[in-house]
Amino acid sequence: MRTAIFYYGCELPANRAATARLTGAAIVLQPYHPLLTTGQFADYFPRCSLFVYWNPTGVPAAVIAGAGPAVRLLAPDPVWDLARLDLRSAATRRFAVRQAMLALSASGPGGAGLFVDDLDRWATCDQEAAFSVVQSVNKAARREIRLFVNRGFPFLSRLSNIDAVLLEELTPGLVDRMTAGDQHWVDRQVLPVLRQVRRRGAACFGLSYEPPPETEPQSAASRKLAQLTDSVLHGRRSLDVWPEGLR
Repeated sequence: MRTAIFYYGCELPANRAATARLTGAAIVLQPYHPLLTTGQFADYFPRCSLFVYWNPTGVPAAVIAGAGPAVRLLAPDPVWDLARLDLRSAATRRFAVRQAMLALSASGPGGAGLFVDDLDRWATCDQEAAFSVVQSVNKAARREIRLFVNRGFPFLSRLSNIDAVLLEELTPGLVDRMTAGDQHWVDRQVLPVLRQVRRRGAACFGLSYEPPPETEPQSAASRKLAQLTDSVLHGRRSLDVWPEGLR
């Protein structure tokens, strides 16, 4: 895996010649993207791998409407307009797994796996509940699903099926602007698990919502992070614009 492209909009990439040439990229799409609903992903990206977005901790309000009374919710998330799931409930965990299976179904037979978002939300509470949801997807699919995980540092060493890690808003340049306490957290909590997954062959990409270029690392923590990061991606927070060369 050489790079990754995250696109959460609904437009098709306009430059078909560029998409056909693109090699070794992980393309992350929402399950409802037209390339998936029409089965055209391999036609557009024949040399790339597909990871479909799945958030085990939250779903749009429209999705939760038909979930049934047994599914328990936490306080809603007005920033992202999501209903946040209470994964301490067995019924809610089963609902989250069903959402993963729907995402896998949308990817079709050529899908590489799932992009797993927002596991960090359960990093300081009931980690076992969140971990069991991810593990249950493998059981439901009757195979080991390849994962591209956004952060989720407390879980990374326990997941054997990780192909890549996204460090959203955690790049060497951003680490240099952290407080000393936060840099200590990166050094002691983040870097050790990244070294583990890198030794197992996983790729690692930073993601910054600030304009490029990324500044050269200055602190000890940022230099160590740079050594573990394949590349730093840049985009706007909505992730609804294809990279310039594909538009």
